[in-house]
Amino acid sequence: MITKRGIVITVVILGAITAASFSVWLIPQNDDSSFVVSDFQGHLESIKARHGVIAEEIESDLQNMIGGTALPDDFILKAEASSSQINSLIIEIVKSGAPQEWQESYLNYDESLKRYNDYLREAIGIANKMKGDISDAELQESLERLDGIKKESESFALKSDETKP
Repeated sequence: MITKRGIVITVVILGAITAASFSVWLIPQNDDSSFVVSDFQGHLESIKARHGVIAEEIESDLQNMIGGTALPDDFILKAEASSSQINSLIIEIVKSGAPQEWQESYLNYDESLKRYNDYLREAIGIANKMKGDISDAELQESLERLDGIKKESESFALKSDETKP
């Protein structure tokens, strides 16, 4: 049974949530964080190493999900966390202030990370499909598309290596 009191409480809660959401967007954020990088090769290698660890973990989790030993919901949580970590690496690259001679290498690795984020989004899509009913042919097609995105990411990583000063 719907009561006036219930409606009023619901409206107040929704109003508070909406106000809080707008305040996050309207209040200026102080982003005073900065990265001071002096060893650009070491910095890029560090980013690549962290990316590699994330990629290994996701690959293992993906294989476990496809093999049926891990739940799609668990994979989705891990992939979303990995996407957040990849976004942090992208921010590190952007804020590094790489000098001109390192720009091309850094930009190529930035693209590699962006493609890897596309890979993660596609993998999350596959996991969502696996929660329902997915045919073997549809799964195979999705995995092939996923592999293509992964190869694009790897291609940009190789270009990054090739363009190092």
